[in-house]
Amino acid sequence: MHSRRGMVPAVAYGLAAIGSLALTCGAAEAGGFSVREQSGHYQGLSFAGSASGGALSSMFWNPAATAVLPGLNTESAYSLILPEAQVTVTSIDHPNPGLDNAIAGFPNSTDIAGPAIVAASYAAYQLTGYDPNLFIGVGINSPFGLTTKPDDPTYQGAVLGRTTKLLTVNLNPNVAYRIAPGVIVGAGVQVQYADGKLKFAGNPLGQLPNVPSTYFRGDDVAFGATAGVLLQPTAGTSIGLGWRSQLTHQLEGDFGVVGAVKVDAEAELKLPDIVTLSLTQAIAPNARLLGTVEWSRWSVFKELRVDRSVGPDVAIDANWSDGWMFALGGEYDYSRQLTLRAGAAYEISPVDAPEKRITTIPDADRIWLSTGASYRWSESTTIDLAYTHIFLEDGRFERTSLTGFDVEGEVEASTDIITVGLKMKWGGEAPLK
Repeated sequence: MHSRRGMVPAVAYGLAAIGSLALTCGAAEAGGFSVREQSGHYQGLSFAGSASGGALSSMFWNPAATAVLPGLNTESAYSLILPEAQVTVTSIDHPNPGLDNAIAGFPNSTDIAGPAIVAASYAAYQLTGYDPNLFIGVGINSPFGLTTKPDDPTYQGAVLGRTTKLLTVNLNPNVAYRIAPGVIVGAGVQVQYADGKLKFAGNPLGQLPNVPSTYFRGDDVAFGATAGVLLQPTAGTSIGLGWRSQLTHQLEGDFGVVGAVKVDAEAELKLPDIVTLSLTQAIAPNARLLGTVEWSRWSVFKELRVDRSVGPDVAIDANWSDGWMFALGGEYDYSRQLTLRAGAAYEISPVDAPEKRITTIPDADRIWLSTGASYRWSESTTIDLAYTHIFLEDGRFERTSLTGFDVEGEVEASTDIITVGLKMKWGGEAPLK
């Protein structure tokens, strides 16, 4: 039997190991380049009810959910993302007729997506010996991320972009307090590391898809906040409202041509506020209906501008709109050990016009269909499983490259996601020493 004194360091060590898996995050599977896969529990519901406190992982959307379980608890989730994204150039023109004709010999289509793993972990503790209404918690997540890379780096669309990578690792300590029966408030801070990389074919000496890549790479740490409230006005009803603040990264690094000179550079990356409203409503002793409405302020993402220490700035226009998601799901307790879930969602992309669609971020409106289950292995251990298929609408793009090509085309994409989660309850409700 492990002592309680050794238990907390062991849990902290496990969370650090789990959090390190976020470094493999590679695909954005929500609007823009958000990563929604933060919970095996809610994955099976297409994230219906995500802010209403049905699991510890609800704290990602609503820090008040830090107080949903007594004692010391942890939860983790691991998602395998299997995307497909075919980019096809249908028209490409350049003011220089020689370049316009030369580019016709290159392939016009490629797959830019690849598999990725996303991990998330959470821990919360009730300070029973100090105030049983006070809870502290922490989440380790990768809230934003993207990796796209063409199978054929010489396809015609390479003049718009070859490789785009964004990694984020977010540490989110929270505190929650039960101010009255059925009323919990919570707040937290975000400390987020971001590492971004952008490559495209083109430089002042050459603009064809087979030239060396021009690139930018930089990293930064940004700070933000979270806040939320969880209401349980009657037995069987839970309403949650959560907010994650905007984060602004000043990515500092270098800009240059692969294999040639590089210069210092900096790029500002604005990431959106996210507000989530969720409801869980019991409709029978063993069944619940869940819903979520979520708003993401992607309108802050106007452009990605790289300021170089030598030479003119480089700007990639975005001018995105705000994003929305609407989800509905249900849970059914088949037995004391087994709970079954299903859910569907419709997500309105912040990319609502061809000229806003960046080929290396091939976002579009999408439909989520999910199913999942939780199996209570023991009184202290529960295993979550979930599967999602995402149908993305075909999207067109109309962009002008940094080297003067007017490029039009379309993107066809879909995604499968398999998630495994683990919930643990550790040693009762003894106070933290």
